[in-house]
Amino acid sequence: MVYQEDRNKTAVWRYGSDGVIFIDGLAGVFNDRGSYNGYWVQKSSSVRCDTYREGADGKPTYHWGRFKVTFIDSKFPSRWKADISLCDRKPVMTLNGTPVTQ
Repeated sequence: MVYQEDRNKTAVWRYGSDGVIFIDGLAGVFNDRGSYNGYWVQKSSSVRCDTYREGADGKPTYHWGRFKVTFIDSKFPSRWKADISLCDRKPVMTLNGTPVTQ
């Protein structure tokens, strides 16, 4: 995952060749981070959702899911864990992240 940019109050992370995660309320927050909700999008996935979300290019995509990230450490950079779902379903996996800074 790469913290790509901030769009107003939304942080934008990128992963792989075409994956994007939009995290509401995280933009510009470096201390006292808690849990944040967002969603991931890709060009394709194992499930086509019934509804669409804005994709990385601003166009609608039916390949998305919920993404809830919880930061473990109080200050940036921080370890985190994220619950990930397909579409609007219950989470199907948890990812654990360890920051790498330059």
